[in-house]
Amino acid sequence: MHPRNKICKVLASAACLLGLGAASLDADASCSFADPQTAHVYTITIPPQSLSRDVPVGTVLYKGEVPTIPVSGLYAWCAAPGIYLKSVTGSTLISSTNNVFTYATSIDGIGIRFYEGNNGNRGSYFGPGITGNWVGSWNYSNSSYGVEIVRTQPTGVGPSSGTVAATTYATFTLDQLLVATIQFTPFEVGVQTCTVTTPSINVDMPRAHTRDLPTVNSTYGDTTFNMGLNCAAGVKVAMTITDASQPNNTSTTLSLGHDSTASGVGYQIVNGGVPIAFGPDSAVPGAANQFVIVPLSVSGAYSIPLVGRYVRTGTMVPGSAKAYATFTMSYQ
Repeated sequence: MHPRNKICKVLASAACLLGLGAASLDADASCSFADPQTAHVYTITIPPQSLSRDVPVGTVLYKGEVPTIPVSGLYAWCAAPGIYLKSVTGSTLISSTNNVFTYATSIDGIGIRFYEGNNGNRGSYFGPGITGNWVGSWNYSNSSYGVEIVRTQPTGVGPSSGTVAATTYATFTLDQLLVATIQFTPFEVGVQTCTVTTPSINVDMPRAHTRDLPTVNSTYGDTTFNMGLNCAAGVKVAMTITDASQPNNTSTTLSLGHDSTASGVGYQIVNGGVPIAFGPDSAVPGAANQFVIVPLSVSGAYSIPLVGRYVRTGTMVPGSAKAYATFTMSYQ
């Protein structure tokens, strides 16, 4: 091989390597800040959160925002490809309905979302697949970054009280240019609830005779009993009573248990003079035949007065009349 040809090949190889280096540098520099802008870290302070145990899944418990820097105006330029990415790091995605991305926190049943707002409106949420490209100027328009604290479906019995660790954060990048990091401060969660102080109640009914219940739907033997609660302040307490012998019963008549020998009679449980309709064993707010017993609690003990009574349902046959019901509290 001619020495000159060998030198040319070496130079050509070196030029090729230099060319690759230049191409890589251009890709990294396809987006740049407009002077005097730079990358910013946005920290959102979240105050202590107090919530009821059965607040509906999806409820936004708190929303906090901070303005962008600048609030409005140019902050970056992009040449091709101008790829943007809004992502979240440090947590597991638990919901992505309609591109509303909710991430788990360190407390079961409490989630967090990150978003960008513009002109007073909530824009896109940060999450997987939130990417695209734009070549040209990037501008804020009365913009902000925000977080939402949201009630999520717990994997256990949650939510529980405790501290939410600030281990999750969001980032906004333009190609390789980090524009913004959105983070939040650790915050406390306190769950408001009540303790049932009468978990089991036996109601001793008076002896009844056929003459006491002369017609169908006639009632007899009103007997008062009390349900006890001890509640934290600020809790709305609702209750559903379920017919233990016939759980699908939604009438106002509690059916007799299988260990009864009488027939043609049932029971009513009365609240404020009105017979209670039975419903499913559910603490979900708005469950069928759920009713409010404490509109808004103050801290302390409560005694809920109820009345049990016989109701005639048909041709009566003498015997024992036993009935069983369960009650489920919903703290809202």
